[in-house]
Amino acid sequence: MELTLKHKFVILSYDPVKGHNLASNYIGYGIAGAILLELAGLKKINIEDNRIRLLDSHKTGDKLLDEAIGYLSKASKPLRVKALISKIQAKTGRFKKPIVQELVDARYLRVVRKRFLIFPYNRYPSANPSYRKDLVEYIRRLVLRKEGSENDIVMLTGLAGACRFAPKFFRTKEEKKKARIRIKEIVKDSQIDKAIDETIQAIQAAVLISITTTAAVSAST
Repeated sequence: MELTLKHKFVILSYDPVKGHNLASNYIGYGIAGAILLELAGLKKINIEDNRIRLLDSHKTGDKLLDEAIGYLSKASKPLRVKALISKIQAKTGRFKKPIVQELVDARYLRVVRKRFLIFPYNRYPSANPSYRKDLVEYIRRLVLRKEGSENDIVMLTGLAGACRFAPKFFRTKEEKKKARIRIKEIVKDSQIDKAIDETIQAIQAAVLISITTTAAVSAST
């Protein structure tokens, strides 16, 4: 199986040993961002001025990308980036489940069944830890050593940073501090496509709103 950006993002978002989701409630935003960037890479969309313009409505053969194209084709005018991200995030389970299953089938993740009282749940530790370790190392080199890297690593770095689990890839306080600054620079200075900067900004804004809303609700109870 050829791994797409969304597959790689999901691999990174699970703890390789314990199998819990490092992105917490924000994994849906990251998957949405990966879908948008994949569509931009396929020249299906153009992202400019925070709006998504559909360039080609033909199906890709990827069900999740095609569902996103469906949202765009039904809109009466070009959707804002944050609007499509919110639509996909609202259906996180629907989008995440097939990605995880494909990764389990391809032996990049494995299923560990757990139970809390009477409630069953799954953990997804790595079934191919060397692959995930390589992805993390590429991100570390890009961030800490400013080494050149392939486009997917730049995008994964931005997505992980926006979804607030990139610090897990760095060991010391000094590394984490440097990473916070460098990741912003990497996304802003990316020469790949303006779509990266606008997508990451939209995810960051959505995550911040989610955090603020949760805090406000907690404070009022």
